[in-house]
Order: sequence, then C-alpha cells, then structure tokens
Amino acid sequence: MQSIKAITLDLDDSLWAIHPVLLRAEEKMLVHFEQHFPRIAERHDTLSVRALRVRVEEAHPHFAHDFTELRRLTYATLLDDCGYDADCADDLIDHFMDLRHEVELFEDVLPSLESLAGRYRLMSLSNGNANLGRIGIDRYFDGQMNARMVGVGKPDPRIFHAACELLNLDPGEVLHIGDHPVEDVQGAKQAGLATAWLNRNGSRWPLDFEPDFTCASLRELADALVVTKA
Repeated sequence: MQSIKAITLDLDDSLWAIHPVLLRAEEKMLVHFEQHFPRIAERHDTLSVRALRVRVEEAHPHFAHDFTELRRLTYATLLDDCGYDADCADDLIDHFMDLRHEVELFEDVLPSLESLAGRYRLMSLSNGNANLGRIGIDRYFDGQMNARMVGVGKPDPRIFHAACELLNLDPGEVLHIGDHPVEDVQGAKQAGLATAWLNRNGSRWPLDFEPDFTCASLRELADALVVTKA
C-alpha cells in the first residue's frame, strides 16, 4: 500500500448510523406536517410516506442516484394530493435536510480522521446527500463527492473515476473505504482502486474475492495504514 496517496471514504453507515437519523427525521417531518400542512398529517404516517417515495422512485428511475430530488418529488406529490401548493416542497426538503444532518459520529471517527488526514488526502464519496460542512468534519477532507454531483452512484465505476480525477490521481493511488460489500468494495475494485471493508457489525464477507483490508472500526484501519505507510 506504499503507492496509496489518497483515500475516498463512504459516509452513511461508515462514519455514522444512517437509519436512526432518517427515522427520527421522518417522524419530525410528520410533526411539521401537523403544524403546517395538517391535511397531509391526517392522511399519512411515516409508512405511507415511505411507500409513496418508493412509487416516486419507480416512476422516476432517472433520479435513482439523487435521493434529494426523489424526496422533493415525494413532498411535491403529497402537497398536490392534499390540496397544497407543490412549490412548498422546496421548503420541506430544506427542513428535512436540516434534520438529516443531525448525525451522531461513531466514537472512533474523529481520532481516525485526524490520523488519516495527517498522512493521506481524504475525499468523501457517498451515494447520499450529507454535507461535511454541515456536520462539522470538512476540515479533515480535501473535497467531497456524491452521486447527485456525478449523475451516477456507487458501484458504478464512473463515480470512483470522477473522484480520482478530482484528486488528480490514478485509481491505483487511491484507497476506498466503505461498509457496503457491493457499492463500496466491489465498485471500487472494479474501478481499479484499492479497497477496505469497514465491517462494524461483524458480518460475513459475501463475495468471492477478498478486500485489501477488512476492519471492524475506522480506528483499526487507520492504525493498519500507519504500519503499511511506515
């Protein structure tokens, strides 16, 4: 791994658990509907809103990579169906995005980022819509890239290659770290990057090849990379 000069790093479920964040945000959005759009709250709960989002995604497959737009379209549909101005969806998505950034970092994240940023250039690479600045960890990163910016999501090799181009590095000079065996590890491998599987849950590796690194925490990986770079 002496050739590695930069690291691309997944966000959701790698630096924080995303499902509790989304569940809490969706519940708070229902309270917001009750206060500002009561007819929506009368007709819908979190389950029915999620079901509508699935239908919106099926109707707009060209936005499969853009979680923000899919949720905005979901809110626009809710508003229109309940007799409100669909243009209010922009304000709703702004409110949801505030809630979506109320994340709790895994305890190993900050010291690991500190260690890694001192040795490598870091770039976030996510299918989601988190913003490093809003979370307060942008100081560790040289840049951030997500599926909405590129037009495709992981595991498509194009998003990995776009990150390498932004870093001005060859894929073989970049290590990608992520929790998802297919989206992160297989996608990065097929794009020519080195790979690290962040297996926080003790899962069994499901594919017929092995990642370059497997670790139970970001701290473990940061320590291993210090040794390999020495």
